[in-house]
Amino acid sequence: MLSLRHFPMRILHVYKDFDPPIHGGVEKHIALMCRYQRQWADVRALVCSRSRRTAWAERDGTQVLEVGEWGRVQSAPLSPAFPWHMRAQEADVVVVHVPNPTAELGWLLARPKGRLVVRYHSDVVRQASAMRFYGPLQMQFLRRAGIILPTSQPYVETSPVLCQLREKCAVVPLGIEPQAFQHPDPERVAALRREYGESFVLFSGMHRYYKGLPYLVQAAPRIRARVVAAGDGPERAEAMRLAASIGADIAFPGRLSHEDLVAHLHACSVFAFPSIARSEAFGISIMEAHAAGKPVVATRLGTGVEFINEHGSTGLNVPPRDSAALAEAVNTLLGDSARREAMGRYARARIERDFTAEAVARREFELYGQAV
Repeated sequence: MLSLRHFPMRILHVYKDFDPPIHGGVEKHIALMCRYQRQWADVRALVCSRSRRTAWAERDGTQVLEVGEWGRVQSAPLSPAFPWHMRAQEADVVVVHVPNPTAELGWLLARPKGRLVVRYHSDVVRQASAMRFYGPLQMQFLRRAGIILPTSQPYVETSPVLCQLREKCAVVPLGIEPQAFQHPDPERVAALRREYGESFVLFSGMHRYYKGLPYLVQAAPRIRARVVAAGDGPERAEAMRLAASIGADIAFPGRLSHEDLVAHLHACSVFAFPSIARSEAFGISIMEAHAAGKPVVATRLGTGVEFINEHGSTGLNVPPRDSAALAEAVNTLLGDSARREAMGRYARARIERDFTAEAVARREFELYGQAV
């Protein structure tokens, strides 16, 4: 075990965005790692600004350098100054969160002095055609890493990239703050059950292509409870059109505040997670539902989704892109309150035991030290 007290490490986390202001799974993970690792080290972050402006900002208590960009192509920021700013930061460890072509190419150009650690969140999936050209550069970048941190062993075994780099990999799951999802407003919970019914099914997350929302919409007419699809994103409008075209009675309340999300999680009976692609490498919203004591019906993707949602213990896993199987699994849990409650209790205890953000941050920090 490394001594945390006598290890004056300077850490730079590098990604596209930070939470706040961008609310996403990777962004939230980075914010939590920065928050907890500040106990043991000098921690900063480097991201892009979604504008032409470059400036330091304080985000969630962390100093974040937001570098100007010219726009984004397939979600990758175009930021010519990014490599220079990466090199200019004095850091013992540079933690690059991937996939992130801007930072990966930036690191190869800048070669900052700090030891490279790669936090591997997902393969490149939707832009797979670009990997014919970009893949060799990404592999060159990954081979330079002192250590690579994937989020689950199943992802290592099924990733065409990581399976070539097993000797560099040390699995560290993602984590959350369970207590943040355990104290709902009882009046709001009661109001939601009056609005949607005593038993309803919840989906909550960004409405992106890999979330599989159309399959939940198609399953809704077969599900014996109201379906609520919270969140926002580029696929929301199409999901609403699909629901209207097939006559599915689905509520689309939009983006929820944290307090409202917690109330929805406690008010619902089952949480649905119908993702369809390997871009869904883990499933933070599954952990949030578990922390609230709810079972989850998720999909089998060969990723960390099956690791975090233990089939038969914390919920049920079904084939992706299969609306009938999704509806059947949801109905199975809706029809068995004792099983739902037992799964929810076990799921909550497992999150509190194995997936707290502080424990994950400490484990990552220890591995940074080994890389140095």
